[in-house]
Amino acid sequence: MKKYMVLLGLFVCLAAFGAEKKAKTEQPVKLKTLFKTAKAALKAGNNQQNAQNALLGALPRKDITEKDRARIFYVSAQLDQSMNAVENKKAYLKQAYDTALFFSTTLNIYKHLISCDSVDCIPNAKGQVKRKFASDVSGLMKKHRRNLLNGGKFQMRKKNYPLAYEYMDAFIRTASNPTDTLVQRVCYWASICGYNTKNPLFTRKYIDRAIQWADSTLQPVLQEYKARSFQWQNDQDHWLEELNVGVSHYPAHDYFFLNLLDVYNESHQYDKGLALADSLLDTHQEKALFWYAKSLLSLGKEDYENCIIFSDSCIVRDPDYADAYYNKGISYCNLALIAAQDACNDLTNPKCVEDRNRIMALYAKARPPMEKLRQLQPDRTDRWLSPLYRIYLNLNLGKEFDEIDALMKAQK
Repeated sequence: MKKYMVLLGLFVCLAAFGAEKKAKTEQPVKLKTLFKTAKAALKAGNNQQNAQNALLGALPRKDITEKDRARIFYVSAQLDQSMNAVENKKAYLKQAYDTALFFSTTLNIYKHLISCDSVDCIPNAKGQVKRKFASDVSGLMKKHRRNLLNGGKFQMRKKNYPLAYEYMDAFIRTASNPTDTLVQRVCYWASICGYNTKNPLFTRKYIDRAIQWADSTLQPVLQEYKARSFQWQNDQDHWLEELNVGVSHYPAHDYFFLNLLDVYNESHQYDKGLALADSLLDTHQEKALFWYAKSLLSLGKEDYENCIIFSDSCIVRDPDYADAYYNKGISYCNLALIAAQDACNDLTNPKCVEDRNRIMALYAKARPPMEKLRQLQPDRTDRWLSPLYRIYLNLNLGKEFDEIDALMKAQK
């Protein structure tokens, strides 16, 4: 028993010794050592990535100060610059070099400098902000600014829009003069990258500044992108708000009005849609779209007489406006149906002939626009086949009716 207790005690001592040894081996590398390794990598021009990984890996540690973290980011930027210089030298000597690596290290320089500056601005325990790296950060940013922009353009040409956005975003965020013309242009490119990435927040981040800078041909496109970004988020209120801004400022850009027209028509807000169309016609009398809108909304209201009038106003301005011909033809067909419901059914009554003639006259008026629609949209049988069947049947047009009847049977 005594021998057993001695062995047990020895085992406990060995276990404690092993745990103590393991704890010692797991102690993190001193920050001073990490910085010394990074300095050596910078001097030698190699092993920079490993040195950087070790530094960044120390960021979550609780034994380092905010100033230590700021220094980690700054030294990481220096290591990126060192890796960048390797590729830059190859390019200068006209040797094969890694273009993607050259630009990615440029971007990383800025990412780490932005992080450094952010941490460097954190107030100390007394609430004071004492920036230690401000001058160094500014100098390093200025040195690589041109290549940061070139990297963004490089990624845009490759249609790598998410990555291109990162370059543009870094360029704008680090601008010393936010109102500089070049910065405003980059706001435009960043917005384009955000839109092509289908990222609503990236699309909108700089788009208002881009719209201010852009010329009259680009402004409505940017406003459309802004509106679409809210639609991606199913944010109906802001989408409608931006559509109204767009139609107010850029009435010639059809996206805004067409979408508002769909909203008003589908939600049966016909009078609201008509009021909008009228307001635009005050200054754009010759725009066929606005007259078509009035015909469509009148059709929704079952105001067939006005629908026909507005359809004609549209067709005068655009003789090939297929939808206007449809609205006009359908309106005449519907008027004929209404007339048939009220028609006299007593064959001995002279009014019966009068009513029948009125119905046939309406179908006769429906025929030309429906036949024109067929001519303009021969594949859209869903639009003209059934109406023409009714028209030819009621007008007793044998040959025309037989053709349409055959087409209908072939589709069954």
